[in-house]
Amino acid sequence: MSFPTQARVVIVGGGIIGASIAYHLTKFGWSDVVLVERGQLTSGTTWHAAGLVNQLRTTATMTDLCRYGAQLFSSLKEETGQETGFRRTGSLPVARTPERLTEIARLISLGKTFGVEAHMLSHDEIKARHPLVDTSQVIGGAFIPGDGSTNPIDTTQALVKGARNRGAKVFEHVSVTGFDVQDGAIQAVITEQGTIKCEIAVLCAGAWTRDLGRKAGVNVPLYAAEHMYVLTEAHADIRPNLPVLRDADGYIYIKEDTGKLLVGSFEPRAKSLPMSKLPGNFQFGELGEDWDHFEQPMANAMQLVPLIENLGIRHFLNGPESFTPDNKFILGEAPNVRNIYVASGFNSQGILSSAGVGKAMSEWIMAGEPTMDLSELDIARFNNFEINQRFLSERISETLGLLFAMHWPHRQFDTARGIREVPLYARLKQKGAVFGTAAGWERANWYATDGVKPEYEYSFERQNWFECVRKEHEATRNAVALFDMSSFGKTFIEGPDAESELQRICANNMAVEPGRIVYTQMLNSRGGIVADVTFTRLSEHRYMMVTAAATQPHDMNWINRNLGSDARVTVTDVTSGHAVLSIMGPKSRELLQKISSADFSNEVFPFGVAREIEIGYAMALAQRVTFVGELGWELYMPTEFVGQIFDFLVDAGEPLGLKLAGYHALDSLRSEKGYRHFGNDVTPGDTPIEAALQFAVSFRKDVDFIGRAALEKQKAEGVKRKQAFFRLLDPAPILLHDEPVYRDGVLIGRTTSGSYGYTVGSSVAMGYLPVPEVDWKEWLASGSFEIELAGVLYRAEASARPFYDPDSHRIKM
Repeated sequence: MSFPTQARVVIVGGGIIGASIAYHLTKFGWSDVVLVERGQLTSGTTWHAAGLVNQLRTTATMTDLCRYGAQLFSSLKEETGQETGFRRTGSLPVARTPERLTEIARLISLGKTFGVEAHMLSHDEIKARHPLVDTSQVIGGAFIPGDGSTNPIDTTQALVKGARNRGAKVFEHVSVTGFDVQDGAIQAVITEQGTIKCEIAVLCAGAWTRDLGRKAGVNVPLYAAEHMYVLTEAHADIRPNLPVLRDADGYIYIKEDTGKLLVGSFEPRAKSLPMSKLPGNFQFGELGEDWDHFEQPMANAMQLVPLIENLGIRHFLNGPESFTPDNKFILGEAPNVRNIYVASGFNSQGILSSAGVGKAMSEWIMAGEPTMDLSELDIARFNNFEINQRFLSERISETLGLLFAMHWPHRQFDTARGIREVPLYARLKQKGAVFGTAAGWERANWYATDGVKPEYEYSFERQNWFECVRKEHEATRNAVALFDMSSFGKTFIEGPDAESELQRICANNMAVEPGRIVYTQMLNSRGGIVADVTFTRLSEHRYMMVTAAATQPHDMNWINRNLGSDARVTVTDVTSGHAVLSIMGPKSRELLQKISSADFSNEVFPFGVAREIEIGYAMALAQRVTFVGELGWELYMPTEFVGQIFDFLVDAGEPLGLKLAGYHALDSLRSEKGYRHFGNDVTPGDTPIEAALQFAVSFRKDVDFIGRAALEKQKAEGVKRKQAFFRLLDPAPILLHDEPVYRDGVLIGRTTSGSYGYTVGSSVAMGYLPVPEVDWKEWLASGSFEIELAGVLYRAEASARPFYDPDSHRIKM
């Protein structure tokens, strides 16, 4: 076969991810696909993978991706004639602690919403499923019968064969030396054997993708770590097709492998691996044995399966795997180079996710946008600092272990902290702030009161900050609270064409007078919500977009990608130049009037308006908005002025009962009020009509904004699901997200986000439910609703409106 000079799609990387993308692109009708691999297929990291195939993950998106693998791998042999080695043995996660058992039970509950069969097991049932387990070491577990394992090499070959059968061309021993990028778009992939002109390039070179991306000017924040497992000798007691054991408390997994046992580990502190330590043409390579590092996992394995202590070790495998700083995959189109896609950073989950990732990426490439919610995995989520190698090396030493660490609610990273500090960091810390991280920012999540240790004590129930946050919440509802929101992403969109471009990119009407605030969504072509933001029109040609710290890079990218080629618009990140103080509560007006000469009355300063004011010794932009459901203002000022303004507010607020409040209180307050959280309650898979956000969509404006046609079609045909609000009748349980929702005993949906509502006295949540043929409000009121939490059903009240101030009287008082 002659080497091609042109192709529609060039895939770089011949591991299981590249093979799956080639397979699915050709399956969906694109046959002009070329895959190049610098060595042999699978020779990078795929070949030494343990081959586990699990369906359930800790989020809905990840579960949706991973459950497809068991379906595809079981059918590939029939389609291609190539053995895959897939065995549906089931998996058996076990718990050594009550907290781990709760986590497993929550996972099993999530599986029900996806139709994944799974069962909790007693001691006796664990022993019956896996006779080698010493059940005195565990308190319970679960069995997921559809899980199993596959042979990574054979499965990759089957995917490649399927792709070749439909026209794809595959070339081994071809190194990519560069990329031809012109006018911000890929033109060709340059190899040692020649240049291939292409419309699209896909980078899926595993741990080498960061270096490969650099050649195209694309930042891929991943780093390698050493991943280890051992293979024991065979033994007659090791029966075929034992379920895969997952002992996360012991950091280990154990799988039967041709009469032997494979013992692998995701230890709490891993060994980061600079790629410079590997030979330039590293193929089917291994790193050295490290028994000192593997000693504790091996001891844990001997505890759980005592037979291992008597078995010799046939092989100790230590190989490189790639990990990401937030422990999530890296997928999607590069933010700064059009038509270069990345699929990498699989955190040792490449085999189990390969089928779903190949399908999702192929659909994204062909449609030009994701066809499912992949926002948490989108490469556009990263900030520029996250390519820093020292940061990556330190963080990746932690993220490997997070696969098996407890997935606590509100868990914070321990490594590579203090990257970005808000201007008030020292003041807030002195006042008891306990910080969390978002996009590298250290920001106050809660304030420790007297007698409470200022650090997290994690739990699935009420954590140690619960009563501290109650005081912050109650101050916001009954008096006044001050939130430092300086980590907000602040972006100027400015130029003569700013209004016309934003009218097309945003769903709401952006043609407002200067000084007005617009809440809007940005939509994809299917009407799905890709961004949930506010804009303030500062002048005729300048808008300020305010967005969450974690989503700002993505939101800026979306605007840049959708600007007209000749648009006279610039997009500038001004986050670091502006601090933000949020003054919220019924006494917020009284507080601000103490230190500002501005008139904060309803008549002069109504809701949705921004004004420049004098405050303290400075000037600030005051915006009358809220994300807590109370009267309040956000103050934007240059960072150098925020210290003295903060001090003035604290001193003047003391007689009014002012409390400093953090992001946990914010979450509780917004949940009670029914304000949506992007990534949970609204995603690219949800439309404003389904989310009851039609008020933020302007069908009156004479502009064909992105997603308009899809929304108009949905309006005409009617929605099939709507967002509802829930409140538990029992005040004790804590709702988080992804809990199954039942009506009259029938599973009908899941929660999207939840939090404790201190004002309403129990946990509240949101979630989408199917639209009935009868009246929506009557259907919600007449049903008997329950929400499942770790296998236990709790009665709930359902409503079409939020449980706190549904008519929004308080924000306009």
